Amino acid sequence: MIYEFQRWLRSVELYDLRAQIAQVSQELAKAKPGTTEVVQVFLSCTPIELSRFPWEVWEVGTEFATAGAIQIIRTPLNIAAPTVVTPNKPHQGRARILAILGDETGLNFEAEKKMLKSLLRIADVQFVGWQPEKTAAEVRQEISNAIADERGWDVLFFAGHSNETEMTGGELGIAPDASLSIREIAPQLGAAKKRGLQVAIFNSCSGLSIADALIDLGFAQVIVMREPIHNSVAQGFLVQFLQGMAKHLDVYASLMAARQFLRMGKSHTYPSSYLVPSLFCHPGAKLYQIPQFQWQQRLRQMIPIRFEAIALAVSLTLGVLTPFQELLLDTRILTQSVYRNVTAQIPSEEAPPVALVQIDTESLYRAGIPETQIRPMNRSYIAKLLDRLRTLNTSVVGLDFIFDTPQKDPPSADQDLGQAVRRAVDANMWLVFGALLEPTREVGTNEALGINKWNWTLQGYVDAYPNFVELPDADRDCRKTCPFAYLLSLVQLANQEMIGLPQPQTTRQQNLRAQLLDVIQRQHPQTGNLSTLWHWRSPFGLQPLIDYSIPPSKFTPRFPLGN
Repeated sequence: MIYEFQRWLRSVELYDLRAQIAQVSQELAKAKPGTTEVVQVFLSCTPIELSRFPWEVWEVGTEFATAGAIQIIRTPLNIAAPTVVTPNKPHQGRARILAILGDETGLNFEAEKKMLKSLLRIADVQFVGWQPEKTAAEVRQEISNAIADERGWDVLFFAGHSNETEMTGGELGIAPDASLSIREIAPQLGAAKKRGLQVAIFNSCSGLSIADALIDLGFAQVIVMREPIHNSVAQGFLVQFLQGMAKHLDVYASLMAARQFLRMGKSHTYPSSYLVPSLFCHPGAKLYQIPQFQWQQRLRQMIPIRFEAIALAVSLTLGVLTPFQELLLDTRILTQSVYRNVTAQIPSEEAPPVALVQIDTESLYRAGIPETQIRPMNRSYIAKLLDRLRTLNTSVVGLDFIFDTPQKDPPSADQDLGQAVRRAVDANMWLVFGALLEPTREVGTNEALGINKWNWTLQGYVDAYPNFVELPDADRDCRKTCPFAYLLSLVQLANQEMIGLPQPQTTRQQNLRAQLLDVIQRQHPQTGNLSTLWHWRSPFGLQPLIDYSIPPSKFTPRFPLGN
């Protein structure tokens, strides 16, 4: 169904509309180079059946190769109340979150509670909701009073069961066999909005009428699940969404990160579940993000608890004793692993930032690859892998192979790989090839083979010590020699946090790596992960260790090519 829907979105009938949206994005990028502004496309659907379609798959920017970002945001057709753009209340420098936990029948809210409590260092979180000793009337009154709290809220969160009801604006299951309609609490919601409520998040099923009702009341932003969704999917979405909010991303960026998690982690068991969460906005409202700390709050967050302080002091003392570093390295890694296990810090469900595509024995057997074409690996086979990644809309790909000499077996290997590379590049895929490091240069893919060109692909060296994270040498220019994994991370973060980047295209005439690094150096954000990575320097000359205490499956899932 999604394929047919995407096909219709790319139809001739909608070409003029797509072209107009793309033109606005291109004009914005030209008028304001390096701007963080984006083009927002607000979609209104009626009847409600049209709202169930996954409009978020509309890839206007990809079709027209626009440099600026295009956001697809939903909004009701009719809105009665205007949104009140209330300045973020300081709340003593911290955001305030009201978490309503409804009927838990068939559900388990432990993951939601744990993730919300993890925000306590940057926000005040209050829980209300059903408990076995409370009656439905008591729960209803407690929820109403909490919403209308005179101190106000920034974020309203609900977890539980919900239903679409056109007449009452949707119903929330607050206790077994008891529900609360949006119409019943409309006065309290209106008061909360006037006191600064910015975002409402409903981690429950069938929330379209809830979103329409709240936006109609003048709410700025509402996140709902359009369709019934499995509890494990809803929990995974919430964990990743709140992690984005904790990093001070706005609600749209946090939603996109959560969707990416569902797409990567749930695609086999719950296909297309990543398209169920939807953002509804009041036109003109500014996307909410938890405000950055003042220096007092930042200092309080950085102060470790007693056990953390002891472990940190011991680790630092041992770490600065250079003669003993090699001797104590294994002990330090073991201690870190034990500490992480004892404190239960191994993430249970988190968006994997990296996916390793494993060419395993079974995949080679199915493809009929003879042993003579394994070392070096059959490049025609790598070309098929690259084509498959392109169909999955993968944005950044690293190829940890050295293509420095021609391959004669099979005879068409270099040509097949070269054609696959060109198809990927023209689909705006960032390709990073592996190379070996020599004293003053990198030796990698030979352009004479016709596989690639450095005007539209990247290269990074794969040489590294087994226990340390390889970072650029402060005395070297990364435009000439740059670590493979570092370059991959840099490209990924730049695509997430910047606009106006040079785009991979086979028609380019300038060196892509040099131009990319020039743009990042001039225009990179002053805060965020990209800024941290760009400015990172080893303290006291100590190289960061690879964290072996986290199982590889938690951050680098493997996908056999045969699947």
